[in-house]
Amino acid sequence: MEKDKDKRTTDIIPDGITNGGIAASIKGGSPTGNTSVSLGTRSLERWLSEAKVMYSGMIMICRTGSASIRVNFSMWKLSAGSVLTLFPNDMVTLTERSEDFSVEVLEYNATLLREASLQMEQTVYSQLRADRCRTESPIVTNIINDMFSLLKIYFDQPECMCLDQLVLLQLKAFFVGFYDYIYRFPQKRKPEEGSPRVRELFNLFMMYLETHFKDSRDVTYYASLLNITPKYLNIIAQRITGNTVKALINEYVVMQLKLSLCSGNTSMKMLAGEYNFSDLSFFCRYFKQHTGMTPMQFVKSEAPKRT
Repeated sequence: MEKDKDKRTTDIIPDGITNGGIAASIKGGSPTGNTSVSLGTRSLERWLSEAKVMYSGMIMICRTGSASIRVNFSMWKLSAGSVLTLFPNDMVTLTERSEDFSVEVLEYNATLLREASLQMEQTVYSQLRADRCRTESPIVTNIINDMFSLLKIYFDQPECMCLDQLVLLQLKAFFVGFYDYIYRFPQKRKPEEGSPRVRELFNLFMMYLETHFKDSRDVTYYASLLNITPKYLNIIAQRITGNTVKALINEYVVMQLKLSLCSGNTSMKMLAGEYNFSDLSFFCRYFKQHTGMTPMQFVKSEAPKRT
């Protein structure tokens, strides 16, 4: 059993995983003291092996041990002092971890993240997503240590009613400072696979997939959104990830379907229509083809994990 120790938290699902939706509003800063942020230490054990979709945003710093995390088909190695930033709709898998691995995590909902990045240029946001991990950077590690130490003072005060605003200001400072850092030290950027144009097209593909995964599972559909041929899109995907576009689409769709099935809020017939399957039978065959189980079998297998 994972033992996560959050300083204070409400409105955040443990480990930031839910059905991939976007938070509708910020509850923090009200007289009730409700917040949409949390700060605490976690082992991320529940992220092992199977990919998850992020519901919220996170900044985490590795405190002990080491681990490998796959985010949107890119691998990142974490060790003590490493800082990793995660965004809503990121696909995350903890592929391996040491016994003593632990991270301290600041988690915040999607609405707070949108507000923090409201005046950031899209290029800044894209660069942050592309170069989201710092492994041997005392500057970034020190910034996060100081940021978390400051926030802990407020999290430790039950009567504090403005946690969201305090976190919002810290996020704005971190994002701008991180962007400034990677541009002042270009040699410390993560080496990119392929040319800048190839990376840009792949990032756009991922953005369209996150937005339109319910509309289409067809490679041609996404290639047309990018104004390139399906063949070229496939070359890009294989160069960046080693997988075909179809494999990436199916993995993302199946992951979202699993989350929707686990939520229990929508019937299978409604899910089939929502995800544009021709009928329930085709939906069930598709799901079984990619998971080895029917949707009903999957729901039953997950039931003990949710109790």
